[in-house]
Amino acid sequence: MVTIPTSPKGPTVYVVGQRSGDALLRSLIEIALKSLKAGSCTIEDLQTAPDVSAADRSAILEFLQDEYNARGAFIAGQASQFLDEASDAYDEIDGSCLLLGEVGVVVRRPGNLRAAAPRLGAATVTIDQLLPKDTPELLILGAGPDARAVAAAITMGACNARPQKVTIASTDAKGLADVRQRIADQVNQGELEIRHVESPTEHDRLLALMPPRSAVIDASQSEYGANAAVGSAALFPTQGIVCDLLSPAGKSRILAEAVQQRSSSDLTIHDGRIYTLERRVAILQTMFGDEATDAQLGALRKAIEKFDA
Repeated sequence: MVTIPTSPKGPTVYVVGQRSGDALLRSLIEIALKSLKAGSCTIEDLQTAPDVSAADRSAILEFLQDEYNARGAFIAGQASQFLDEASDAYDEIDGSCLLLGEVGVVVRRPGNLRAAAPRLGAATVTIDQLLPKDTPELLILGAGPDARAVAAAITMGACNARPQKVTIASTDAKGLADVRQRIADQVNQGELEIRHVESPTEHDRLLALMPPRSAVIDASQSEYGANAAVGSAALFPTQGIVCDLLSPAGKSRILAEAVQQRSSSDLTIHDGRIYTLERRVAILQTMFGDEATDAQLGALRKAIEKFDA
């Protein structure tokens, strides 16, 4: 059972999750408070069990609702367990939460508790930086929350790119079921194909069928671990774009394969730096940036870029 903190004496934001003491997130929060001139704010951990029960979730949300000095909570690693569509736990649930099946940030304002999923906005901004408008096809590897965010952003027409076909392929049956249940009926841009594969080598056959200038985005890091999301027979489309959404270049197996074909196939290659930056900006802006000026948001971005350098 979760242990609810005592009433905060001043403005406080909580980091909710299985693990406590997330030094990285604490550093980013401090950067946001300074850059956005959001005032002083205490940062506290609210540790949970690996699987958050409905009772524990309700207790946490009731605490956030009732405490005047609570500014909200960042949900670290358990975002899917905080979507509660069937109750009145939230006063407002962003549409992005319903699309992705998660709550990444809970924002408290007097009389209002809002659930948000900043991952979708981060995916939209990232895709606009990665893909040209005339990209003919996109293959997304994986079906975790980041892969689903890319699929939703593209197929709902939120991005500048307008591929006529988007394929999301994964061994993760549950993740693909979420795509079918939450995203497939919302598609208004091109065609969405959902492919359940038995192994990552099956991605090679999908790659071989893609036309020139197509793009492949690997968002399967947690799904395959240290294994490559494509096999040794991977043949990337000519003049294509290859992106590992989550990993730095030196730790990406798919980018290692793409580098071997970069010259011969005229590939453009991206690692996870863009999406990492955009996710951090989106999460912090959601919590602290409602009243921020453009100059303050620009300062936040520059500060995070410097922190990541």
